Amino acid sequence: MLPIRYVAGPSKVGDRPVVMVDGSFGAAPAGGLHLAHWPGNRTPRDLRRDLSTEIAFAFLDLDEPRRAELLGGCEALVLNHYDTDGVCALLALARPEIAAPHRKRLHEIAACGDFFEVRSDPAFAVDMALQDLGRRWTGDRDGLLEAALDLLATMLADEEAEPKRWRSALERLHLDRAALGAALHDDLVYMDLGVWSATLNGAGAPPFDPGRHAFLGSGRHDRALLLGTGSEGTSARLVLGTRSFFDVVSRPASARPDLAALTRLLNEQEGARGDGQRWRHQPQAGATPELWFGSEHLPLYAEHAGKALGWSRLDPLEIKRHVLDAVREAWVLPDDDDEADDGEDIFNV
Repeated sequence: MLPIRYVAGPSKVGDRPVVMVDGSFGAAPAGGLHLAHWPGNRTPRDLRRDLSTEIAFAFLDLDEPRRAELLGGCEALVLNHYDTDGVCALLALARPEIAAPHRKRLHEIAACGDFFEVRSDPAFAVDMALQDLGRRWTGDRDGLLEAALDLLATMLADEEAEPKRWRSALERLHLDRAALGAALHDDLVYMDLGVWSATLNGAGAPPFDPGRHAFLGSGRHDRALLLGTGSEGTSARLVLGTRSFFDVVSRPASARPDLAALTRLLNEQEGARGDGQRWRHQPQAGATPELWFGSEHLPLYAEHAGKALGWSRLDPLEIKRHVLDAVREAWVLPDDDDEADDGEDIFNV
């Protein structure tokens, strides 16, 4: 087994080839092998999959001479960040005897971590447990990776293990699903968008704030718009998923709407306010940016928007219309002049 290393950037890799697991340093000086779906990866074409965990298993499926050829003297398994898909991929490569019997479950766990897609509640529990470990860890990063592999192996053997790390998150997921089920749902598959519009009854009702794993959990949409209308106005959150960021091979990536332009437009419509509340957005190029109305601070990848959400004065249908217009403007249309070639019947579909 190759040693495991956490490195913060290409300058830290050194001058020896390594296996870049679930990350990318582009043309790193050490060369080596990429087994990753991150933008800029150099994963061999025949190994490319949607998730780095799937790529790791595809590598293990190769015959031994081909694996040795690809490794080419690599001296370590390297990660440059901590997340669930990376840990699952690392387990497959570093402890294949533990990972192999749980291949399907590891794919589910990785999808939960990187796509917010919940294929099973036990997979969600493992993702939450790994995230909890990362938040609470105070030691060095190499130690965190080893601890994460141990935790993952434990939960693969016993899906009820470590309940303090995941039980409350699973209970909240069930509540979030119920909240979505009670809202009006527009299933705009052709726009790769789900829209949920909730009516919030009673004075002082909190904003409509289901979590990412609930509204992206089906894997049906890569983006979601959440609107909740109450006595104080409308809460709003537009989330762009990660399938338009990672190097996904199973389906074309949807072009992202211009969040900065949409934010400017919505603020123009909102008008001046004296409470510090306004339309805001995260960096467009991030893995999963979002736009929301409210206060300034909303952490990247936030499951729930929480106190960052405020109340817009705009009509929810107006908000929805502007979002749909922005999505349409981002569409990349096929190069097709709708004219038939000789002998072609364009209506024979």
